Parts: sequence; structure tokens; C-alpha cells
Amino acid sequence: MQNRWLIFATLLLFSVPLHAAEVLDRIVASVNGHVILQSDWDEELEYQSLMSGHEVQTMTAADRTAALNRLVDRELLSEQVSTTEFGQTTADEIDKQLQQLKSDYVSNAQISWSAAVASHSFTESEIRDRIALELNQLKLIDMRLRPLVQIDNSAVEDYYRRKFLPELQRSGAQPIPFAEAAPKIREVLIQQKINEALPSWLQTLRSQAKIRVFDSTSLSSDRGQ
Repeated sequence: MQNRWLIFATLLLFSVPLHAAEVLDRIVASVNGHVILQSDWDEELEYQSLMSGHEVQTMTAADRTAALNRLVDRELLSEQVSTTEFGQTTADEIDKQLQQLKSDYVSNAQISWSAAVASHSFTESEIRDRIALELNQLKLIDMRLRPLVQIDNSAVEDYYRRKFLPELQRSGAQPIPFAEAAPKIREVLIQQKINEALPSWLQTLRSQAKIRVFDSTSLSSDRGQ
């Protein structure tokens, strides 16, 4: 998300009368002085609608609040990305993720990917930008939280016996030796632990940030210091 501090300051300092046909893109929240606009919120809801297949009009108040929370968390993570050195997402990685996204969408939707994107007022370039942002933030999360995760051999063996082998049997596939399956199982368990640790880290970032919400129907109050 772009830094809109200048826009924020201008809107606070000047009140310009609007004609009836003009609409002000109002501020709904700010994170450490970086504003989140109503248009950002609307765009997030449209993207959620595109990904889920549910119309924006059917989304509940809880869905809208969750979308605004994602924007706040995304801004916090973007600040971390800007101050952290790691390998940025490449065009090839974006292409691969986009193709997977298209494949998943087409297998579950009744219209083409291009028609769906256009119906939600997105361009493919904007979708690529979103993918790049998400992949960069996933890399950041992995870099910060993976070193905190410890998976011992007994956990890997337990997963292999209790879940991995039974799933193979149900699918009719041939058994895979433990030595061959162990690295993939370990990675699955690491990702589970990272997902479990993420909410706590995000809450820590929130507690250290100055978060203000100007929409009374969304987040409950000002947060942070």
C-alpha cells in the first residue's frame, strides 16, 4: 500500500466544499500515520468477492470488519517488509502463483477468469501486484517465525503413522517410506506452527503501532500507543 501521509495531512488541514455530484474518498483508518481509505476497503471487499465467488452485497458486517482488519495487518507487515532485507518476489514466482490462482478459479467457477477479473473492476496487472505483495509478506512471515519453530522427530513419526499413511490407504496409493516422506511432513508441521504463531506476532505489532479507526461500524476503537 502506498504511503498516503501527504494526502492524510491535506485532508485534515483543509475542508473544501464539494458539489453534490462529488464524492470524498474518506479515511476509514490510519496505521502509524499511513491512511486506509474507503476505496482501499471497497477494493479489498471486491477482491474477497472475486476469490470467494460471493457477491459483495451478500457480505456481512463481520466480513467487512475482517476485510478492514486485513488492511491494517497488511499495512503493519508492509512496514516490516520495507525495513527487512530478504529476497524479493520474482516475476517467475508471480507467474507461477497467478497460474495456480487461475487454475483453482476456473475449476470452481462458471465464468472465465478474465471475465471475473473484469467484472470486479480489476486488471491482471493489479492482480499481479497483489500477488507480489502477498508473496513478499509471506516471505517476511516465514523469515521471522520459522527460526522460532522446533519440530522433533517424534512429531514427524507420529504424523506419518496417524495421518499420512491412513490418507494414502484411503486414496488407494502405494505406501511411501518414512525416510522419503519425512522432509515433506516436517515442512507441513513447520507451516502449521508458523500459522499458529502468526496471530500473536500480529497482535504484538498492533500493540506497538498507533492505529486509529474512523468508521464506527468496523474496529471498535483507537489502538496502540
